[in-house]
Amino acid sequence: MFSQLLPMLAITFTVFVLFFIFMGVGYMVKKKPLRGSCGGVAKLMGDENCSFCGNDPNKCDSLIAEQQENALRAAQLGKSV
Repeated sequence: MFSQLLPMLAITFTVFVLFFIFMGVGYMVKKKPLRGSCGGVAKLMGDENCSFCGNDPNKCDSLIAEQQENALRAAQLGKSV
């Protein structure tokens, strides 16, 4: 039984290590911090206020609009964001 369990554990550990390595490489390439969804899980749990956006529901919308505007300006200049 142990001879069957060991390869499975080795494969599982390798997959997890590769997953974290690829996440790290993706973070270094994009240079953007990880963000939570504003109100995603919180709304499912019954919390109407968004703790990520400082309890201001309009702040997330304004941040998204600002990011889209910056991306549009960068595209017009011929730069990638």
